[in-house]
Amino acid sequence: MDKLKRLGDILYAFDTYDVFEFYKLTGASALQFLIFEIGFLSDTLNFDLDTDLEISKVNEIRSLVNQVLPTLLQKKNFTIDLKQSKLTGRMDTYVIIDNQNKMNYKLNFNYVNRVHILNPEYFARKDNSFEDLHIYALSNLENYARHIIEILEHTYDYKTLDFLLSNNKIRPQQYPFLRKIVAFYISISDLRHHFSVDILNHKLQDI
Repeated sequence: MDKLKRLGDILYAFDTYDVFEFYKLTGASALQFLIFEIGFLSDTLNFDLDTDLEISKVNEIRSLVNQVLPTLLQKKNFTIDLKQSKLTGRMDTYVIIDNQNKMNYKLNFNYVNRVHILNPEYFARKDNSFEDLHIYALSNLENYARHIIEILEHTYDYKTLDFLLSNNKIRPQQYPFLRKIVAFYISISDLRHHFSVDILNHKLQDI
């Protein structure tokens, strides 16, 4: 939980700057905050930029984030590891160092998936772990689909998906639409180049 709290500190920092409302948490990095029973899953926060603005405006947003990010993180006692961080056309990846314990975390800002199937959502979490944590994320259903993609990419095992299914976090009536969302993300991911994915086998047979 200490790791999740430190990741939450990053979200607290982002909440002080309006531009980060364009960025939505995705997949496991979102679910670990939204499904309380899951707890810590990943030391990486994955964000999609969600906007239909023209590319010139997207570049302005991107430049602003890259400009303010070091200062915002410093306020929460993080430092960017410039040697390990990498900015590309599709994604900006920052490796950050927690100055409290020298642990590394990662921030991924994806600039390819800018329009989503379902409207992103705003969540507020207030409990023993967080005091009014504001979370901008994809919808839960779309995040379930994104997590399935993460499983197919071998980033995670089936443990969290097993929990979601056995505890009816994903309801049977949602399966048909969820299957379509997964198929869409397969079609725009690198998965389509490497193998034919049968999403009906093993743990995914009910979806």
